[in-house]
Amino acid sequence: MLRTLFFVLVILSSASQVFSADNQRLDRIRFGYSSISGSRIALWVTSEMGFFSKNGLAAEAIVTPGIQGTQALIAGELQFYLGGVDSAALSASRGSDLVALATAEPIEYKLIAQPNITSVNELRGKKIVVDRVGGTSYYISLQILEKVGLKTGDVELVQVGGGGSQRVAAFKSGLVAAVVTSPDRFEQLKIPYHVLADAMEMGIKVMGNAYLTTRRFRDQNKDVVLRTVRAFVQGRRWAKDPKNRREVLRIYNRYLPSSDATFMDHMYRKNVAALPLYPYTNSDDLRIFLSYLMDANPTLRGLKLTEFVDNSFLTRVEQEDRKQ
Repeated sequence: MLRTLFFVLVILSSASQVFSADNQRLDRIRFGYSSISGSRIALWVTSEMGFFSKNGLAAEAIVTPGIQGTQALIAGELQFYLGGVDSAALSASRGSDLVALATAEPIEYKLIAQPNITSVNELRGKKIVVDRVGGTSYYISLQILEKVGLKTGDVELVQVGGGGSQRVAAFKSGLVAAVVTSPDRFEQLKIPYHVLADAMEMGIKVMGNAYLTTRRFRDQNKDVVLRTVRAFVQGRRWAKDPKNRREVLRIYNRYLPSSDATFMDHMYRKNVAALPLYPYTNSDDLRIFLSYLMDANPTLRGLKLTEFVDNSFLTRVEQEDRKQ
């Protein structure tokens, strides 16, 4: 009996040492992302389904809001960050070495009104919630209002910073007539609303979040960057396969708990089915998008997109896939 127990302990000890050695061989990376929202599904799937580890990476994905995430990336506390391409571009225009490796899906900005408001003219003289001055949502709001024929003097703009949740809360309170944001939270919380305008349908270029790193980390760790990008493409391919739909919804429900099948189906169709397999950053679209912000942030005029945008790792992964 003692001999058998000793044999089992030896086997377990050996297995533990092998497992530990395998973990030590993985390159550790910290991946920050700015907020929990349905558009993060590609990151969650890549992490949850082991695509990082399959590419020799021990990845820790953590929520790091806004400017904190960008600062942590620049400081080397994070190796990658999924956050606003506008704030990253602004930081780069002021001298940081941030670089965009890929761009997430466009943000779905819509002019959302109270359910009893059915026309743009009914907004005149009323309050509309916008993000803080200088934020992307603020300038997109101005673009949408201009497109529908409303000048800033025709409505009262109410600044509510801190993210989309706060703007939705202001809308729900009934103190404002409209807000420019994504309808996802309205769907999740079952808040009645009426869409008066859609930025994408109006031709307003709205770039999503960017997958960011620094030029320093990229240049010193090109193989790690390549494997990280490869993991993301593999995660996207897996998520887009219809046979994995049930598992994708399970992952969604872990981060955005909901028993509403209609809402979960909405999130799947909007954020998974439309995922581009290779999310290249279109420099022309980015240039148009940043032009909205240049008056308030003149340093953006000097940003060299050839240095800020690096699609080369995505290109290499796509070439590898085509050879298989």
